[in-house]
Amino acid sequence: MPRTAEIGATRDSYVYRLRLPAQLKEQWDEHCAKQDKSPSVVMRALMRYIIQDDMPPEVRRWIAEETERVTDTGPKERLRVSFTPSEHAALLKLAEAEACSPQRWVVNCVRASLTNKPQFTMETAKALWESSAQLRAIGRNLNQITKRLHETGELNIRVERIEQLSAIIDGHREKVADLLNASLTRWVIADEND
Repeated sequence: MPRTAEIGATRDSYVYRLRLPAQLKEQWDEHCAKQDKSPSVVMRALMRYIIQDDMPPEVRRWIAEETERVTDTGPKERLRVSFTPSEHAALLKLAEAEACSPQRWVVNCVRASLTNKPQFTMETAKALWESSAQLRAIGRNLNQITKRLHETGELNIRVERIEQLSAIIDGHREKVADLLNASLTRWVIADEND
C-alpha cells in the first residue's frame, strides 16, 4: 500500500540536503535520541509547525534573528598594513602564544572590535567545545537522576534544584555555542549607519 506524503517518502517526495556544524549535528542527534525519534521525523514535524505559522512571538523572533544572519562568503579583500618592528615582533609573539597565524590574529582583533564579540583561536574553540561536551554529559546525568527520582518517588533530593541546575548548564552551553559561532563563522557585519 503506498504511503501518503504526510507520513514520509513517496514518489513525489523530496530530499533536502543540509550542511551542519559538527557540534549542532551532535546536539541534534542527542536531542532526537532523548525523544526516541529519528532526526527526519522531528525535522518534518518542525517544518509542519513553522508552516502552520502558529508559534509564540518569542519563537518567531528567535527564528527571524537566526535566519537574518548571512555568512560572509564573498572574496576576501586584501589590505596592506605596516607595523613598526616592535609592533610586528609583539604581534608575532601573541599570535604564536595563541597558536594561530599572525593574519588570523589580526583578523580576530578587527572582528572583535567590529562586532564587540570575542574571537577565538581554534585552540580556544576546542577547549570550549570540550567544556560544552562535559557540561552536556553532566546535564544528561542530571536528567537521568531526575527521571529516576520521579519514577521511584524517593524525593529526598529536591527535584526542582536538580532541574534548576540542569537549566543553568543548558544556558551556559547555549552561551558557549553562541560565542563559538560568533568567532568561527564570519557573518556579514552590519553597518550601523544603514
